[in-house]
Amino acid sequence: MCYVLPKYYFSGEYEALYPELLSLEHNEEIFHKDDLLWNIGEPITKVFYFRSGLAQTYVEHEDGHRKILSFHGTGTIFPGVQKSDYKIERSIAIKALTDVVTTVFERDSFYQFCINTPALMAQLIEHQSAYINMLIYDAAHQRYNGTFLKLCNFLFLISKNNIDGCHSVTITQENIADTLGVGRNHVTKCLSRLRQENIIQLKRRCIKILDLDKLAAYCSLETLDTPFL
Repeated sequence: MCYVLPKYYFSGEYEALYPELLSLEHNEEIFHKDDLLWNIGEPITKVFYFRSGLAQTYVEHEDGHRKILSFHGTGTIFPGVQKSDYKIERSIAIKALTDVVTTVFERDSFYQFCINTPALMAQLIEHQSAYINMLIYDAAHQRYNGTFLKLCNFLFLISKNNIDGCHSVTITQENIADTLGVGRNHVTKCLSRLRQENIIQLKRRCIKILDLDKLAAYCSLETLDTPFL
């Protein structure tokens, strides 16, 4: 039996539905590197379809600490839709890591469109389920792992969920630290260990997985696409 793996990087889920989405009233917005798609504290009133680029979603605590939740690339939609307003959404931000081109819909009209479009609603349910699965995985497993194990799990999942099949991860060490909730120095030491064992190759803002099997050997069981024994 093969299980669906948790994912931190979302991309490509809605590409087939994009032509149908264009029948809904929309506009195009371009964000440059480091731009926020909305400001923290503001209600989320828009839904973004990512046509190109890469962005990260994070939660900012009142003490200034930042926890990265996920990354979003071409062909995905964020945020999801629901009728209720949740207070935590006022602490969520999404930041462009590269220049990002989006198609933007009003959240209320997008919700009504989903109600009348079964294929889109089905995909939104699958997407939302994958996001919840990732958050549960992160809370239930990653929180209690040591830094090295957290890092191996993260690199394995990012690599396995890369839609172009390339075992390279375009990410900074600072982003990894903010995603895993650990210090950057710890991330640097763990990456150095993997590099010395010829499991990865470090490049500027990029980590290439040289030996996915060796990396998997360091991962925890709940991270791998095999059933528990």
